[in-house]
This record gives sequence, structure tokens and C-alpha cells, in this order.
Amino acid sequence: MIPNVKTVQTIARAFQHICTGEDPWIALGNFRNAWYGYAKDDRFALVKDPITEPEPNTRHTRRWGAFCAASVEFLCHRYNIPCPEWVHHPRYILTTPWWPEHAYNLSTRIQLMQITPAPFLQRHIFCGNRLYQNKYEMSAWAQEARARGITNPGEIFRYARQKEISIHGG
Repeated sequence: MIPNVKTVQTIARAFQHICTGEDPWIALGNFRNAWYGYAKDDRFALVKDPITEPEPNTRHTRRWGAFCAASVEFLCHRYNIPCPEWVHHPRYILTTPWWPEHAYNLSTRIQLMQITPAPFLQRHIFCGNRLYQNKYEMSAWAQEARARGITNPGEIFRYARQKEISIHGG
């Protein structure tokens, strides 16, 4: 059961905040804190409710709606949580590609097409594969490395990164 439902940042609440002007990375960061931290024991409750279409429906809200749907599909697959049906609605597939601002040259775009997870690719969102790193897991793996006697910071990071890759893929 999610603690204090009024304050937990579900994906629906995150999207609502994005639509009312909150910085998307703040709203999604609060959702990530719930997903990876204080509400991780009831993750389905964080994603089961569909996001509501705002009025007016703008390019900004369409993009972030698609991003939220892709995020839910990605996270549910990664953590073996049932994926809610609402994420598969065609409205969450963008008609034009959405690239990060820095992806202005062809080689960067090709790299993003190769490393972006499928739920984002299918919605024409090219964002790379590092958006949903779990800082809590990385911290635990760094502690595990230290417990094994690894003291060099670079080696600790490599150990934690290898754990991440072995569990979640690149």
C-alpha cells in the first residue's frame, strides 16, 4: 500500500503537474523517487491510473504524455510489474520524432536510435538509455563493492555499473 496517497507522485499526478506548468524533470523526478524509493512495494498503484488529456492539448503535453506512457511501459517491463493497458493507446505515439536539443547531427541521432529503449522508440522519442537509472540500486552496489574490498572510486563505479548491466541490460 502506498503511503499517504495524497502526496505520492503517481505518473498521472506527474503528468498533471507537467500540464499545469511544472518542469517535467521535477515532476518525473518526484515520480522516480516514489517508484524507486518510498512506494516501491506497490509500484502498480503508481502507474495503473491513466493520465488525463489536458485542455488545450498542445505539442508540449502530447510529447510528455507519450513520454509518460513510454516510461510506464519501460519500468513495468524492467521490474516485472503488470503494464496497464492505457499506455498502448495510439495517442501516445508521436507523429514526428522527438530528439533531445543536443541531437542536431546525424551521428548523435544514429547513436540515440541504437540505445533508446523500445517503449520510447515505438513512440518516436529518442532519449537514450540512461533516464531511469536507479540511484538506490547503484548506491547498494557501490556499498557491495566496498564490502568486497574495492576502494578505488573508478573501480567501485565500474563494479556498480556492471551489476546494473547484468541485471537490467545496457
